[in-house]
Amino acid sequence: MMPRPREVMVMLWKKLPAVGCVLLAGCMTLAGKPTAVSSCSFDQVWDAAILTMADVQFETINKAAGALETQWVEVEGSRPAGFFQRDVNKERLKYMVEVKRDGTETVATVLQLREEWSPMGVRMRQWRGIPGNAAEEQAVAAAIAKRLKEKGC
Repeated sequence: MMPRPREVMVMLWKKLPAVGCVLLAGCMTLAGKPTAVSSCSFDQVWDAAILTMADVQFETINKAAGALETQWVEVEGSRPAGFFQRDVNKERLKYMVEVKRDGTETVATVLQLREEWSPMGVRMRQWRGIPGNAAEEQAVAAAIAKRLKEKGC
């Protein structure tokens, strides 16, 4: 028996965050995202990126592809909920760092994925994507660059 169109839509809607993460990890352009550019070798930039993110557990470490991905980490919610502006929302984030050779330089690009959860509203009790914090992305890229500068390259 064929599933009804509504059931198909609900099933697809529930899988959307996972599909979105895969698409973001594999196909998203990182143009305009914060970078750490160095004349250091790929291995030195890779090691600096891992050390910079050492306080968070990794979900993916793929040196051949130059991809690092942290696990989700819950952080304090930045947006209050409802008419009374209650502090009941949750947020979580993960970082993706791409390390690639670009001619004579090696570039580490930083992307932050951020999601919000609320006990209220149409999508209550579901994680949904929100824009990453550009300042936090820049801070991670700057920390990688600082480690590389300390190595003298």
